[in-house]
This record gives sequence, C-alpha cells and structure tokens, in this order.
Amino acid sequence: MLTGQGLEQIDAGTRQALECILELFTEVPGLVVHTVAGKLSVTRDFPSDYTAQVDRYLQEIFKNNAAVTGIEFLGLEHPHTATPDDPYWSANGKAYAGIKEAAARGEITPEDAIAAYRRLAASP
Repeated sequence: MLTGQGLEQIDAGTRQALECILELFTEVPGLVVHTVAGKLSVTRDFPSDYTAQVDRYLQEIFKNNAAVTGIEFLGLEHPHTATPDDPYWSANGKAYAGIKEAAARGEITPEDAIAAYRRLAASP
C-alpha cells in the first residue's frame, strides 16, 4: 500500500520492485520513498493477500467440514486457534477484516487504515 505525496511519481515497474523488496525482507515493516514531490510510505496492506487467502481457506474448511472444530496456529507470538465462529488465522482477524471493509467502503482513508492495522499489530 502506497500513501503520501508523490504517488504520481511511482510507475508500475517501481511499484512492483517495491513490492518485491517487501516480499524479500519480511522483517522490514515498510519503506519511505523520497520523491521530487515529497515522501510516501510503502507498507504491506494488512492483512496481506496471503493472510486474507488463509482466512478464506479457513472459512471454507469450517463451512465444508463440520467435523473440524478448530485449527491451531503454532509458532505465533500470541497463539490462536481458528474456529467456526472465529475463522481467522489471527486473534485480531475480525478487527483486520473490519478495517479492510471500512477502507473499501471509503469510510476511512488508507492512512487511517494503516494506522489502525499498526495499532492492532502492536497490541498484545
């Protein structure tokens, strides 16, 4: 997700390269790009496409197989078990989905969405 001044300075090739940088450096939370028009932030659009895809898979599993009552995610700092009532890989999954939906409806700006995602990520 790119926000800030100078968005018109960033062409498709540069966007793709910035995306690749973030994919390679998973430990880097974001970038600040300096342009002749100002600075802009480059961050992952939380939840990223792969996490949203994981949530969709979880929803499908619970919908299609009533015998599955939970899927526990190991190795997380804050362990979470997805359930039919909470079919998200993250304990904050419902909150992340709500932020994404509000941004898609135009109720909050991309900058506000990023700030909300960061607050969730920083919370225990």
